[in-house]
Amino acid sequence: MRKLPIALISIMVLAIAAVALVFIPNPIGTMLTNEAKANGYMQYSPMEAYDLARRICTQCHTDERIKMYCPRCGPPFVAVVPHMQKFIENYRTTKPDMHFMNITEPQAVAIVQVWNALVGNWEKDFREQDILKLIGHYDRLVALYKTPVEKRPIESFLANREELKIGHMAGMDQMQRNLGAPENNPQPNAAPPAPANSGAK
Repeated sequence: MRKLPIALISIMVLAIAAVALVFIPNPIGTMLTNEAKANGYMQYSPMEAYDLARRICTQCHTDERIKMYCPRCGPPFVAVVPHMQKFIENYRTTKPDMHFMNITEPQAVAIVQVWNALVGNWEKDFREQDILKLIGHYDRLVALYKTPVEKRPIESFLANREELKIGHMAGMDQMQRNLGAPENNPQPNAAPPAPANSGAK
């Protein structure tokens, strides 16, 4: 009979320790939380996803290169991000002295939403069969592609953060405000205004 209370106490102590590891700031708890999110057991918040995208993608690409990515440069991010894993694996082989973080599929889902919101989402400009072929066997990314943008929590949140937008999406909101106001958009080859007539002959 005494073994049952001891077992219950042991389980309670372990449960409390696990909760403390996760919710009280500490290196082990942070590592466990990061692993849980990387493997899809916990969700990234929008700003966590933003930090993740910046940290992983700038391993190989400069800010300028990310800013310049546009519909003319290549397919949507949902079809591009999974293939970055191959580049990272190649870098690990060709540059063994450098450390590169890999991308798990749950991380890819978060990263795609970040760049869709901040650089541009042109998924609708491409044929579905082409995108699905490029995505390949990544089921979570296929599910993301088939999810409406307004139901993608990270993308829909960051789409409203104008100060974070870069490249293709940067300044879009301001430019749209100026539409129909030609005085705010002078033509580069327009003739300068005539000087005012002072009345002198």
